[in-house]
Amino acid sequence: MLRVRVRRCGAKAVVCLLMVLVSMAVWSRDAHAQAAPVPIELEANEDEPGVVFYAARAPGLRPVTVVLHGMCSEPRRACRHFAERVTETDHLICPRARQRCQGGGSIWSGRGFEADIEAAIHRAFRVLPADESAPRTLIGYSLGAFRALALAQSSGRYPRVMLIGAKVYPDLRALRASGVNRLLFAAGSWDMMHDHMLRQSRQLARAGFDARFLGLGPVGHLFEPSFADYLPDALEYLRES
Repeated sequence: MLRVRVRRCGAKAVVCLLMVLVSMAVWSRDAHAQAAPVPIELEANEDEPGVVFYAARAPGLRPVTVVLHGMCSEPRRACRHFAERVTETDHLICPRARQRCQGGGSIWSGRGFEADIEAAIHRAFRVLPADESAPRTLIGYSLGAFRALALAQSSGRYPRVMLIGAKVYPDLRALRASGVNRLLFAAGSWDMMHDHMLRQSRQLARAGFDARFLGLGPVGHLFEPSFADYLPDALEYLRES
């Protein structure tokens, strides 16, 4: 059956094969809710950026959560910390930055990253049964948090945003103009960004914006295993009506 479907797809065989694999992972009988999330990676090519994504384990067209990795990192490194929880309800899409670092990994450029991120998301949309019109959740870590904030303040697609470990300065007017209605800051107590992000959250809250700060415990500027204990509260806040 798998071979027949791929053959019929002709020139689009690779995409069709991925769709079959995603369907098998998501819809396998009596297993979709219990199966561990499995990453699918599409490498960058001349026309499109790379992307890693995980299919939601819930049926039907699903919304998406987008995660932007840190400096000279890999999308898998960041996304694996979110996959188990996020895929309970959402597809998880993790674009790869275009610019490669000499020592490995990739880094977000200061220009053109918005188009690259959207192109990566649409690569995943070709495979995933996603509700493309649904509001998205956006999460950025470290340098990815800077790019996430810029994207959220300009695109109009991300009403829910989480920024982790970054010295960011949100623009209240830009947030409101772009339809962002909830912003969560997060950092470990040993992270140099902790106090700054706490102050920014309080400043926005005093201005009447729905912003909060989530302390990640006695950790530095890293994803520690304990992050899994804090993520449910973060996602619950972001997804509140």
